[in-house]
Amino acid sequence: MNPLDLAYINRLAPYKVWTENGRDYLIETSRGQIFVIGFMDDYSIWQTGAYQFTINNQSHQPSPLDFKLRETILLLIEAFFSANPDILLYICETGDGKQALRSRLFVRWFNTYSHRDAYILETAEVMEGKTKNFAALIVQKSNPRLIEIVSEFKETINILTNKPE
Repeated sequence: MNPLDLAYINRLAPYKVWTENGRDYLIETSRGQIFVIGFMDDYSIWQTGAYQFTINNQSHQPSPLDFKLRETILLLIEAFFSANPDILLYICETGDGKQALRSRLFVRWFNTYSHRDAYILETAEVMEGKTKNFAALIVQKSNPRLIEIVSEFKETINILTNKPE
C-alpha cells in the first residue's frame, strides 16, 4: 500500500492524524479518545489490490456523535484512494455485539460524504455461527474493473450467506 499524504490530510482534517507504521493512522478526538484507522492487505476475495479498512476505538469508551471524527475518517478514505486506486473492505468489529450499530453509523457517515458520488458502497450481512457480521465494499466508480469487483463481492457474500450448515 502506498502511504497516505499526511500533509494533505492534516491541512484539511478537523483532527490531527499521524502514523506509527505507515498502515495505521491515529486520530485523537477533542475528548482525548484515540482511534486507530487501519489499512491491511486483504486476500479474502481478490489476490491483490484489496485492503481491509478498520476503525478501532482504543479507549473503548462510548463516543458521542462526533462530526469531526466522521470528517477525519472520510478524509482518510479519500486520501487512501488518491494514493491507492484499489478496493476497500470495511468489516465491523464484533467483540462487543455492537456491529449492527457500527455498520449503520458508517453507512450514515458515508451517505453524508460530499464526494460519495465518486464511489460505490455495497453493504452486506453474513451470519457466522450465531454472530451477524457486517461488511462493506468501497470502490471508486472510475475503477476500470468496477463491474467485476462489485460482482465478485456480491457472489462471495451470496456464497457465505447461503452456505450449507
